[in-house]
Amino acid sequence: MKNQTRNVRLAIKKGNEIIADFKQHTHGKLNLWVSITDLSEKYNITAEAHSKFNPGVYTTIAAQLPFSDFTYDEFVEVLMAFQKEWDIPVLTHAFPKKKLFRSCPRSMIFDILLCKKRV
Repeated sequence: MKNQTRNVRLAIKKGNEIIADFKQHTHGKLNLWVSITDLSEKYNITAEAHSKFNPGVYTTIAAQLPFSDFTYDEFVEVLMAFQKEWDIPVLTHAFPKKKLFRSCPRSMIFDILLCKKRV
Protein backbone atom coordinates (compact mmCIF):
# COMPACT_ATOMS: atom_id res chain seq x y z
CA MET A 1 0.00 0.00 0.00
CA LYS A 2 1.41 3.40 -0.91
CA ASN A 3 2.01 6.06 1.70
CA GLN A 4 -0.93 8.38 2.24
CA THR A 5 -0.40 12.12 2.45
CA ARG A 6 -1.39 13.96 5.60
CA ASN A 7 -4.35 15.56 3.77
CA VAL A 8 -5.68 12.15 2.72
CA ARG A 9 -5.32 10.68 6.23
CA LEU A 10 -7.11 13.66 7.78
CA ALA A 11 -9.90 13.58 5.18
CA ILE A 12 -10.46 9.85 5.80
CA LYS A 13 -10.43 10.30 9.59
CA LYS A 14 -12.83 13.27 9.56
CA GLY A 15 -15.12 11.67 6.98
CA ASN A 16 -15.33 8.43 8.97
CA GLU A 17 -16.27 10.44 12.08
CA ILE A 18 -19.01 12.26 10.15
CA ILE A 19 -20.39 9.03 8.65
CA ALA A 20 -20.34 7.28 12.07
CA ASP A 21 -22.29 10.14 13.66
CA PHE A 22 -24.72 10.25 10.73
CA LYS A 23 -25.29 6.49 10.87
CA GLN A 24 -25.94 6.66 14.60
CA HIS A 25 -28.65 9.31 14.17
CA THR A 26 -30.42 8.02 11.05
CA HIS A 27 -32.28 4.89 10.08
CA GLY A 28 -32.21 3.08 6.79
CA LYS A 29 -29.71 2.01 4.19
CA LEU A 30 -26.66 4.21 3.63
CA ASN A 31 -25.22 5.19 0.25
CA LEU A 32 -22.30 7.39 -0.71
CA TRP A 33 -22.96 9.95 -3.44
CA VAL A 34 -19.96 11.29 -5.31
CA SER A 35 -19.77 14.33 -7.56
CA ILE A 36 -17.01 16.45 -9.01
CA THR A 37 -17.97 20.12 -9.15
CA ASP A 38 -15.98 22.26 -11.55
CA LEU A 39 -17.77 25.45 -10.49
CA SER A 40 -16.69 25.20 -6.84
CA GLU A 41 -13.57 23.20 -7.77
CA LYS A 42 -14.25 20.46 -5.23
CA TYR A 43 -14.62 16.71 -5.08
CA ASN A 44 -17.79 16.03 -3.05
CA ILE A 45 -18.64 12.88 -1.08
CA THR A 46 -22.09 12.82 0.53
CA ALA A 47 -23.60 10.14 2.76
CA GLU A 48 -27.31 9.50 2.20
CA ALA A 49 -29.88 7.52 4.19
CA HIS A 50 -33.41 6.65 3.11
CA SER A 51 -35.75 6.78 6.09
CA LYS A 52 -37.47 3.54 7.11
CA PHE A 53 -40.20 5.33 9.06
CA ASN A 54 -40.80 8.74 7.49
CA PRO A 55 -40.79 9.58 3.80
CA GLY A 56 -37.63 11.31 2.82
CA VAL A 57 -33.92 11.14 2.33
CA TYR A 58 -31.37 12.48 4.80
CA THR A 59 -27.89 13.56 3.73
CA THR A 60 -24.65 14.82 5.20
CA ILE A 61 -21.46 15.99 3.55
CA ALA A 62 -18.75 13.46 4.42
CA ALA A 63 -16.00 15.30 2.54
CA GLN A 64 -15.47 18.29 0.27
CA LEU A 65 -11.97 18.08 -1.11
CA PRO A 66 -10.65 21.18 -2.94
CA PHE A 67 -8.91 20.61 -6.26
CA SER A 68 -6.03 22.74 -4.96
CA ASP A 69 -5.33 20.35 -2.05
CA PHE A 70 -6.22 16.93 -3.51
CA THR A 71 -5.33 15.23 -6.77
CA TYR A 72 -7.93 13.08 -8.48
CA ASP A 73 -6.12 9.94 -7.31
CA GLU A 74 -6.15 11.18 -3.70
CA PHE A 75 -9.89 11.83 -3.99
CA VAL A 76 -10.42 8.25 -5.20
CA GLU A 77 -8.23 7.02 -2.33
CA VAL A 78 -10.47 8.82 0.21
CA LEU A 79 -13.60 7.49 -1.48
CA MET A 80 -12.31 3.90 -1.50
CA ALA A 81 -11.38 4.18 2.19
CA PHE A 82 -14.97 5.21 3.03
CA GLN A 83 -16.40 2.41 0.91
CA LYS A 84 -14.11 -0.15 2.51
CA GLU A 85 -14.76 1.07 6.08
CA TRP A 86 -18.55 1.22 5.76
CA ASP A 87 -19.18 -1.38 3.02
CA ILE A 88 -21.82 0.78 1.36
CA PRO A 89 -22.61 1.41 -2.31
CA VAL A 90 -21.10 4.35 -4.15
CA LEU A 91 -23.43 6.27 -6.47
CA THR A 92 -22.10 8.86 -8.88
CA HIS A 93 -22.95 12.02 -10.80
CA ALA A 94 -21.22 12.25 -14.19
CA PHE A 95 -18.19 10.27 -13.10
CA PRO A 96 -15.50 10.14 -15.82
CA LYS A 97 -15.25 6.45 -16.73
CA LYS A 98 -11.75 6.77 -18.16
CA LYS A 99 -10.39 7.96 -14.82
CA LEU A 100 -12.60 5.51 -12.92
CA PHE A 101 -11.17 2.48 -14.71
CA ARG A 102 -7.62 3.73 -14.22
CA SER A 103 -8.00 4.44 -10.49
CA CYS A 104 -10.31 1.82 -8.99
CA PRO A 105 -9.81 -1.87 -8.30
CA ARG A 106 -11.81 -4.09 -10.67
CA SER A 107 -14.20 -5.31 -7.95
CA MET A 108 -14.97 -1.71 -6.96
CA ILE A 109 -15.61 -0.70 -10.58
CA PHE A 110 -18.14 -3.51 -10.87
CA ASP A 111 -19.91 -2.32 -7.70
CA ILE A 112 -19.97 1.31 -8.87
CA LEU A 113 -21.26 0.48 -12.34
CA LEU A 114 -23.98 -1.78 -10.92
CA CYS A 115 -25.12 1.00 -8.59
CA LYS A 116 -25.09 3.52 -11.42
CA LYS A 117 -27.28 1.28 -13.61
CA ARG A 118 -29.86 0.87 -10.82
CA VAL A 119 -30.33 4.62 -10.48
